[in-house]
Amino acid sequence: MNFGNSSDKTLGVLMMPDYRIINPYQTLLSQALENQGVEVLFPCGYRRVFPIYREIKASTNKIDILHLHWTTPYTKGKNLIIRLFYTIKLLVDILLTKLAGVKVVWTNHDHIAHDSQFPILEQWLKQNLLKLADKIIVHHASSVQDIGQTYKVESGKFEVIPHGHYREVYSRAISQVQARKALEIPLSGRVYLNLGMLRPYKGIEALLKVFEGNQEFLKESILLIAGKPLDQAYGQKLKQKAAKIQGVFLHDQFVEDSKIHLFFSAADVVVLPFKSILTSGSLILAMSYNKPIIAPRSKSIMETLDGADWLLYDPEDEQGLLQALKVSTQLDLQKLSDLVQESCDILSWDLIGKKTHKLYQNLID
Repeated sequence: MNFGNSSDKTLGVLMMPDYRIINPYQTLLSQALENQGVEVLFPCGYRRVFPIYREIKASTNKIDILHLHWTTPYTKGKNLIIRLFYTIKLLVDILLTKLAGVKVVWTNHDHIAHDSQFPILEQWLKQNLLKLADKIIVHHASSVQDIGQTYKVESGKFEVIPHGHYREVYSRAISQVQARKALEIPLSGRVYLNLGMLRPYKGIEALLKVFEGNQEFLKESILLIAGKPLDQAYGQKLKQKAAKIQGVFLHDQFVEDSKIHLFFSAADVVVLPFKSILTSGSLILAMSYNKPIIAPRSKSIMETLDGADWLLYDPEDEQGLLQALKVSTQLDLQKLSDLVQESCDILSWDLIGKKTHKLYQNLID
């Protein structure tokens, strides 16, 4: 019998799925947790049938907590019947995990998956995951009310822990002239940057339309779009549109980590005209380089930017994006950059590690 304090015990946490190769978020989170004495484990390959439960049973380490992030790898299938089968299988997998005595924490990163084929099924999955999870992490306080009301979940089940910054992940900024020379874009003129995977929900076509329709106002400006397209057809569509617009430079390739700093160093303002978003890695990456940001005035973006929200616009206003671009030519961008830096300071991984560790500890005590 152990009469010691349970908080002295090393916590074993299994994080799934393992997206560290394509997103530094889990690497940074696991490092912050390890600094708090938590043992963070990731799956070894992909196990069939019930991958989460089988990973827990096969582990030589004691798993106290499953920390689930994205569900996409576990809900496969291009038709509704197959997707439904995998969705039910995932829920059974989580149920078996709970029956094995493992607590379940789910970080809800998105409303539903971007470009979802089966939104109603995804909502059903989310409703059940919200019930099964012992604790739900959201990155914004506004999400507690939104999700709670939509899915009838008590607010006490949520924990608000922000998404941390990317300051130490990529190379530091260099001079704007050096960066523009390296990217072979004009050395003069204001550069508006949109960087990230090119997908329809990101509003890139609307951004191109604004540039095309306001050439006189934007003649001194450059629009730099960089990222790999969702698919070849969508990439070709953007390429054809961009080719017709003066001042638009489209880099339709995957941007390697070693070159990310070049794009942000070259830019004056980052433009993120999302159609729909909850947590944006692109927003936080731009903040990590202290860049002024044009984006829709959504609750989650306002909360993340805090006082650095000068260039947010009403997404329902057809002229909103254009007006934000105009405002960006009239204000002190350096002052706004300083405010972005202050807002980014709050997204400290040390603080996030402490908050997440405390959440884990409270679950098993």
